[in-house]
Amino acid sequence: MLKLISILPPAKQHKLRKHLNQHRSLLTLDTSSYGIGRQRYWLEHEPVLGSCGRSYQLAVRQPQFWHFCQTIYQRAYRIGLPDQEALQPDVGLVAYGGIGIREHRDDPYAACPAVSINLSTSPTQWGYTANYAGYDKRYPRRAQEQVHRLPPGAIVMFNSQNPHRVINPDRERWSINLWRISSSSRPYFQSYLEAHPLTHNNTVSFFSQVGEKVYGQNRAEGRANWGPTVGLP
Repeated sequence: MLKLISILPPAKQHKLRKHLNQHRSLLTLDTSSYGIGRQRYWLEHEPVLGSCGRSYQLAVRQPQFWHFCQTIYQRAYRIGLPDQEALQPDVGLVAYGGIGIREHRDDPYAACPAVSINLSTSPTQWGYTANYAGYDKRYPRRAQEQVHRLPPGAIVMFNSQNPHRVINPDRERWSINLWRISSSSRPYFQSYLEAHPLTHNNTVSFFSQVGEKVYGQNRAEGRANWGPTVGLP
């Protein structure tokens, strides 16, 4: 499943890009095998890649920005999985630049429902193979890759355990990617949290209002028509 949840209006995109550009010094080179050359930094906690979801370390903390990410994730969850409780993300990844990402499934730390914000300057080609039709790993099937064009500001919800890739993104593209820790990895994550307690504050939101145009629900109910350029279900 890949669902276009909403599109952030240009003013919100501009504010997000301004914030991210002000924090470029946080970027480091990606260590994954599928994102060689990409620049990124983790939010809140960083899963140690290759540990199969068993190891974590502290990452960048930006309370106002993270509050915004939590709001986006929860709203996407309500639209993508309306019959389930809207949960909050545990970790986030900010990525930057024109490096394509090879086809991959996310590491075992990642629960199936994932949310990505596409902050590009032109539509982004996103390859996605829906081997699992929903937001879990039930009922696998054979599927062919579909290449979607995500408009700037698109917020999408997808199954992180389906193969996906980013094809020739523009040089100034930012993306914000949000996950919950999977049920199989949560005991390890909980042990890590107990060993590294974090203080929490009642921060105000990054935006006074998120303000994105919500199209996902209308589309699910057949009241929106995206046309051929978006190509999302």
